[in-house]
Amino acid sequence: MKRVRIGLLGCGTVGGGFVRLVEQERERIRSRFGVDLELGRVLVRDLTKERPGVDPSSLTTSAIDVLDDDCDVVVEVIGGVHTAGTFIRRALSRGRDVVTANKALLALNGAELFTAAAHRGVSIGFEASVCGGVPVIGAIRRGLAGDSIESLTGILNGTSNYVLCRMEEGLELENAVAIAQANGFAEADPWLDLSGEDAAQKLGILAQIAFDVPVRRLSVTGIGGVSRGEIERARAVESVVRLVAEARRVTGGVELEVAPRRLPREHPLARVVDEQNAVLVRGRAVGDVFFSGRGAGSMPTAAAVLSDVIALAA
Repeated sequence: MKRVRIGLLGCGTVGGGFVRLVEQERERIRSRFGVDLELGRVLVRDLTKERPGVDPSSLTTSAIDVLDDDCDVVVEVIGGVHTAGTFIRRALSRGRDVVTANKALLALNGAELFTAAAHRGVSIGFEASVCGGVPVIGAIRRGLAGDSIESLTGILNGTSNYVLCRMEEGLELENAVAIAQANGFAEADPWLDLSGEDAAQKLGILAQIAFDVPVRRLSVTGIGGVSRGEIERARAVESVVRLVAEARRVTGGVELEVAPRRLPREHPLARVVDEQNAVLVRGRAVGDVFFSGRGAGSMPTAAAVLSDVIALAA
């Protein structure tokens, strides 16, 4: 039995879900993969907050306690770019494998971090950074490694999709956003989601692993300009409006675009509702392959993080 000790940076929504999932699935993982997962030090902001399933003695407010602990894998779920990037660079420099759900960091500094990991002979798992529990990254990196990908088209932001679905029910944009916030699908400041920037970050990560040519152009338009009238005009012609992210091969490189589009109801992406995510991958040999599922939330994201930990350990 291989024992794997995990250092955890962050124990909020995703981190707490990860802790619960490790406990729930520990015996199955031992039996199926021959790996015994052990939670080591855990970085938190508040030592007094109650965290079910976490040994209080493992908690710390110092990242150094986690990064310099005798762990095998460092899991980063604190988010942000600068602090998280500093922590991950230190983990890599100390020869630790890293698993992260941090799309913003990877979109900005992914190439540098992957180079640093390769230099140290360690790996970075990042399945949870795009589409939560939908295993599209693993499919592109491994399952479709034998094919040349022509395009990726998807709904990569569950918040915008949820808002557009509420607008289909008759709500104005502002009211739909308020409902999304009340139900936990949108942040207090929803700009990153509504502007299309979140989807663009995720699309950039997918493009990095799917294509072997440079990005020539990136165009981003959010849903802030989508009106009830546009939703109604789409309905009149048996269509829906979705925030679509697309990466496609063009002469000399790849073009990336995020923008609201009118899709006929029979289109696979038109059937993606509420906070769901989906990606349609078109390969030269395999044709179209479709992935869909819950793209956000504590447990779907935690499941993707845990899958990466198992892959690195097994």
